[in-house]
Amino acid sequence: MLREATLGLSAEQALAALGTRIDSKDMDMVITAINIQRTVGGNLAEILESVAHTMRERERIRGEINTLTAQQKMTGIVIGMLPVFMFLIFMVINPDYMSLLFETMAGRLILVGSAVMEVMGYFMIKKIIAIEV
Repeated sequence: MLREATLGLSAEQALAALGTRIDSKDMDMVITAINIQRTVGGNLAEILESVAHTMRERERIRGEINTLTAQQKMTGIVIGMLPVFMFLIFMVINPDYMSLLFETMAGRLILVGSAVMEVMGYFMIKKIIAIEV
């Protein structure tokens, strides 16, 4: 950024180029605060202090969300793997009983349908757990 500023770019342009290179929401907040301070005026130290406080709070909230959603992630994994695990157990215990799923057309359709629903369930749980801060 300093090199660009010494080559003749304005401070706003150099900061904007820095923001595009780094591509971070936190850096965008800092750049916006600096640009606002340059145009309006005020105490830059106080502005940057409040931006730093906001960034620290966002990280704290992200950590809390990760902690609170860890149980749901594990539940999704267990529920998603339970049908596969039970299928394998039944294949070991009574392979003749489970062979109907492979030998008949209805059995194959059931296997394909259950695999599709497993994948859909995985993506739905992943979407439910994804919380944007």
